[in-house]
Amino acid sequence: MTFMHWTTCEALPLLGRQEEHALFTYTVLVTTQRLETFTVYNLLYTISQHIWNTWDRYLRPSSMDIRWQDETDDTFVLHEEELLVDLLHNHRPHWTEGQEYGLIGRMLFPNERISYFSFHSRPYIMRVSCHEALPNRNMLP
Repeated sequence: MTFMHWTTCEALPLLGRQEEHALFTYTVLVTTQRLETFTVYNLLYTISQHIWNTWDRYLRPSSMDIRWQDETDDTFVLHEEELLVDLLHNHRPHWTEGQEYGLIGRMLFPNERISYFSFHSRPYIMRVSCHEALPNRNMLP
């Protein structure tokens, strides 16, 4: 078993191999204290810096979009000025209690939406994706 398996098997039992790799390669950890002021722009800036430091290629934070799915699996672009804590409270109201199963988990466990945390220090994983910004951010492909 790998280190990744031990750290994700209980928190995210349905985590796929590709998502597991991304989780341990591109994760941005934000403490709950920092979350109160952490905006989507801050996340884009952190991603921009990671790309620059890793591949020596600079991408302006404004040239990228962060996308997220809501409870109905509709995908939407997050606005740069939005606070992550507000997004969590609005779209994942139980984020302090447990990790949602996600689309695949809901298909496998239709009566269970949340895997409740067994101890208080277990992290919540907010799954988002980063894309090239489109000219009209309200019209996704």
